[in-house]
Amino acid sequence: MTSKLTAVSLFSGCGGFDWGAQQVGVEIIWANDIDPHAVAAYRALFPHVECIMSDVRDIPTFPQADILIGCYPCTGFSVAARRRWRDSSDRDLLGNDGNFLYREFLRALKQVRPKYLFVENVRGMVTAVDGWFFEQQLQGFRDQGYTVQYTLLNTTNYGLPQSRRRIFIVGVRNDIRELTYEFPQQTHGLEGQSPFVVLRDAIAHMPEWPEGEYFDRSFHGHYLTRNRKRAWDDVSYTIVANAHHVPLHPMGEPMKFIKKDTWILQGQANRRLSWRESAMIQGLPPNFAPPGNLMDKYRIVGNAVPPIFGKVLLESIVRFES
Repeated sequence: MTSKLTAVSLFSGCGGFDWGAQQVGVEIIWANDIDPHAVAAYRALFPHVECIMSDVRDIPTFPQADILIGCYPCTGFSVAARRRWRDSSDRDLLGNDGNFLYREFLRALKQVRPKYLFVENVRGMVTAVDGWFFEQQLQGFRDQGYTVQYTLLNTTNYGLPQSRRRIFIVGVRNDIRELTYEFPQQTHGLEGQSPFVVLRDAIAHMPEWPEGEYFDRSFHGHYLTRNRKRAWDDVSYTIVANAHHVPLHPMGEPMKFIKKDTWILQGQANRRLSWRESAMIQGLPPNFAPPGNLMDKYRIVGNAVPPIFGKVLLESIVRFES
């Protein structure tokens, strides 16, 4: 019997991507994150995995494995985030956001020497600084002997009730000549496929007013500059990590457009999705129970890579190796 593919995971968060990888037969052997609450959640999901809570820059060595997974943060490149640099020539400013953490991934890549690498990030990273930053990453992988490609994937197309678009980079070590990696085809929403999974499918069975599980502060300022409520028979807006900006639950009346950057709430049935509903929409395991206060729970859930991405991206690799 062929042994399982092994994987090392960096910037692992609570383990969303890794959970999906495990579902298709990948054995996670080592993981790392700096957030203590995320690490606690990871250890609960993967009790047999060595998960190190540390700044990755302080970790001197990494174990060898077949796969290296890295969801390194590049928060300054979110489409919704405010750009924090002055101009495209002032590249040192990028480091102020921690956006050069990809160099730690490269350092690990050199030690681990995996057959395959998988990287997830926000789509704004591709065009930031006229594409310079993204190309630096791709070239770094090529320089270490990997054939790389990337694409934009949306969870909606793979059976998750959420519109969440993320860039994925896949690298195959150059000596593995028998494999030409192809990104997964859409599985939901097209003719002959299963329909999109919608909010009704995911959370209609859950309590409407789960006490203590949703952020109940007032709605004001930036929150009301755009629509935040999707209907029951639609998919959710992206689940975010900031409790203040979590989308609204689909119950009640829709928000009403008044003018540019101005929307209002209608009726009395208006609340943000609970952290538990958010976890369900993210596709996290049903028994997922992150530690910490309410803000911590939202952050851990919103920062998670949906497991469906780990599953659909790695299953062809597992088939090839079996």
